[in-house]
Amino acid sequence: MNNLETIEEIKKRQDEIISVISRESIDVYVWLKNEFEKGNIESNQVFQFVFRSYYRLDGAGLSDEQKKEYFKMLAHGESDLENILSNLYKIPTLRSRATIQFSFATKLIHTIDNSKPIFDAEVSTVIHKVVSGNSKEEKIESAKSLFIFLENFYLEAIKNKEMQAIIKKFRIKFSADSKKMSDYKVLDFLIWSLGKIKKELRKNGF
Repeated sequence: MNNLETIEEIKKRQDEIISVISRESIDVYVWLKNEFEKGNIESNQVFQFVFRSYYRLDGAGLSDEQKKEYFKMLAHGESDLENILSNLYKIPTLRSRATIQFSFATKLIHTIDNSKPIFDAEVSTVIHKVVSGNSKEEKIESAKSLFIFLENFYLEAIKNKEMQAIIKKFRIKFSADSKKMSDYKVLDFLIWSLGKIKKELRKNGF
């Protein structure tokens, strides 16, 4: 599926997509955004707890050392994808493995810069792309290429007039103006929701 086909699918299924999104997920995102902007992230244990739960860090097998490094980078404004991936790769997971944590890296970058896209399993289901490669270097290059693809796709989608109408519909339903949430994050919610719908259909054999 190419970018235009994805945009068309979002248009076609917009009401279903928006209905799947919960107000709680909107409110928690806005809370995290506001707390991050206050600063002092490394010592804000409540922020870290909610962030880990919201973005599913605790269920991914990350070690405590990785999580500590993660929030350190977030607090210090580290937004270079390769640096984030390399730093987390150096620290073993709970299973003593070295891994490329692309999804969590994009969530870190988005928290710092709300105009940057997020990648996760739901987004992957929609765009049909994953990080590939055998070595650390190959996987990092793949992640960088995928991130550029997502940036270009989001930019293309946001410029689409009909997509802007869907974004407006989302904002009205959830009382989420541009101060609370960027167009990029609204689009992320829409793509995530579509991915969730598609994963559920696949699970049920459709």
